[in-house]
Amino acid sequence: MRLARLTQRKEFLAAAEHGRRFRSSAFMAQVRDAAPDEVRKDGEPVALRLGLTASRKTGNAVKRNRIRRRLREAAKQALASQTERPCDLVIVARSEVLTARFKTLVADLSIAIDRAKPHKPHADRRRPHPKRGTPAQA
Repeated sequence: MRLARLTQRKEFLAAAEHGRRFRSSAFMAQVRDAAPDEVRKDGEPVALRLGLTASRKTGNAVKRNRIRRRLREAAKQALASQTERPCDLVIVARSEVLTARFKTLVADLSIAIDRAKPHKPHADRRRPHPKRGTPAQA
């Protein structure tokens, strides 16, 4: 079985911006549910699509490729029964993927879609600037 893939940057960004998040010790999953009537450009209905990300912080190219291979295989096993679910799943890997037990990765991925919580948008944490000409409140 082969999972459909996310290929374009805008798809990854949409999952990050509008998706729900699940944090594990080895990865973070971002889940963006598709609209029920959404269809792809080729006219097919949207099914589960997988995107993997491993930044340079996780290691050199050999380690990043190994991380992606482990996560891809774990996703095949964990998400086999959910391939018809209309959503995009982006997995942002951490270096702990290399040392984590494979069964743990599979278990975490299988619950990532259901347990993912809506993320909170970053609030502007700067203090409001008082308007000019008005005295500052003490």
